[in-house]
Amino acid sequence: MNKLIAKLYSRVNAAKGQTMTEYVLIIAAIAVAGYVAYEGLEGGINHIITNVTSTLSAS
Repeated sequence: MNKLIAKLYSRVNAAKGQTMTEYVLIIAAIAVAGYVAYEGLEGGINHIITNVTSTLSAS
């Protein structure tokens, strides 16, 4: 993954413009990072939603 990021970074700094493929790769990397973060925080998010739901139901 680091090699891919380094390769993309070097192309960004090149005189040539970024191509659509490079944009797609960057968006894909962001999506993967977001999914991994969501999976890591899933238990905490579910706990918060449960607390909010129970609080609203009690009111």
